[in-house]
Amino acid sequence: MKTPVRIAPEDLDFARLIRAGDTVGWAQATAEPVFLTRMLNAQAARCPPFRLFFALTFASDFAADHPNVTVTAFGGASAGRRFFASGAGNVIPANISALCDLIAAGRPRIDVVLLQVSGPDAAGNYNAGLGIECLREAMAGARLVIAQLNPALPWTAGDTLIEPGMIDMLVPARHKLLELPARRIGPIERAIAGHVASLVPDRATIELGIGLIPEAVTAALGDKRGLGIHSGAIGDGVADLMASGIVDNRHKEIDPGITVTLMLMGTRRLYEFADRNPQIEIRSPRHTHDALVLGQFRRFVAINAALEIDLTGQVNAETAQGQHIGVVGGQMDFVRAANRSPEGRSIIALQSTSRDRRRSRIVARLADGVVTTPRADADCVVTEHGIAELKGRTLAERARALIAIADPNFRAELERASERLV
Repeated sequence: MKTPVRIAPEDLDFARLIRAGDTVGWAQATAEPVFLTRMLNAQAARCPPFRLFFALTFASDFAADHPNVTVTAFGGASAGRRFFASGAGNVIPANISALCDLIAAGRPRIDVVLLQVSGPDAAGNYNAGLGIECLREAMAGARLVIAQLNPALPWTAGDTLIEPGMIDMLVPARHKLLELPARRIGPIERAIAGHVASLVPDRATIELGIGLIPEAVTAALGDKRGLGIHSGAIGDGVADLMASGIVDNRHKEIDPGITVTLMLMGTRRLYEFADRNPQIEIRSPRHTHDALVLGQFRRFVAINAALEIDLTGQVNAETAQGQHIGVVGGQMDFVRAANRSPEGRSIIALQSTSRDRRRSRIVARLADGVVTTPRADADCVVTEHGIAELKGRTLAERARALIAIADPNFRAELERASERLV
């Protein structure tokens, strides 16, 4: 079996490793090997022209103005949005369920992969820790795989085991893990979460993303029993629900007793809770987002976010005021799974206005023409003002239901606009 070559951090020279025209990809979100990406940023000017690829990045260290670096991504969420401030021509729109097959097929081709691992264990294997997403496919097709050996990384169960033969270079470097602490939950988020929680029955398997509203939802589920988790990401709130016994996963049709997720996106509290915890598994999108897998849940509740929604029920989760600041992500994968689930619900939760309260996020028409979830898949929309039930309703009925949960300051304007729509 091939053994990775150990390289001292100070000896890692990307200018000698990257070839002209290469695409460099790194592990996404909180799993990003920040030590390596900072080194790449520092050395990028000496490298031949190359392309950078990521699915989702939270680190803000990589400069957006390297003249020899082109950036391609699956979206512009979080810190990634700075790369697309002047246009989103290099965004690849895709559902998470399709990512592994796209990368395996070389669309995009990734020549150099950067990741971080912990270990090795007694068998010589390493562990990807916070997330595996499509790393296995990327590593299989790459010319060069460089792993940061980070002892701060938790050892997690699931698809996270990395055989030593998959790594070419190992760079020992302890580095603080990326953490995503939630902001303080305010009255608006608390109201939204209360409405969402009223739609979640006992013994449901739920999916929820990250951020303030999902964390508020986890805090609002305290009177539920027998919940399960099958999600694209989990934050600290899920650890709290598991510790309290509210999430026990006992009633899941598959993976009973186990919280299943693609990524850990929280703080050290979550990472320590997941470390060597067999009740949490980090799985590939081929399991977390696959339609055949999701179709086995009888009571699947999908809770997703939006940047805006129009009066017919179309959801935009990607752009705001012409800027690409979101991703397609797994929204459609989970929305359709919830709609197929016999006792499931698909919930889109959003604040009724922008943070400065100057713009309604319930609109007559989507300003940028970007539709992440089409109106035919609409079920429930929740704001701080209530719940709009859209499934099976006419366009006129949908408009009235959505206007009723819009901010009161914008309802008259939306009512006038709705007359022209229907």
